[in-house]
Amino acid sequence: MEKKAGYTAGSFTVDEIGFIQIADAKVLAAVARGEIDLNRIAREELAARGLGLNGEWVGFQKARTIHELDN
Repeated sequence: MEKKAGYTAGSFTVDEIGFIQIADAKVLAAVARGEIDLNRIAREELAARGLGLNGEWVGFQKARTIHELDN
């Protein structure tokens, strides 16, 4: 696997993505190996909050549809 130089988090601040630093190494390793789908977990969490793809309130059922969780 080729290492990418200069990874950036786009417009997010260290404070906004800093939660990853407290994640257990075992969990981070599983994510890196593709055993944990963080995208799916994020979609499930957004839907549980009733939020759409941009974090806007859409309601719980619509959020489940937007995040394709009813399939």
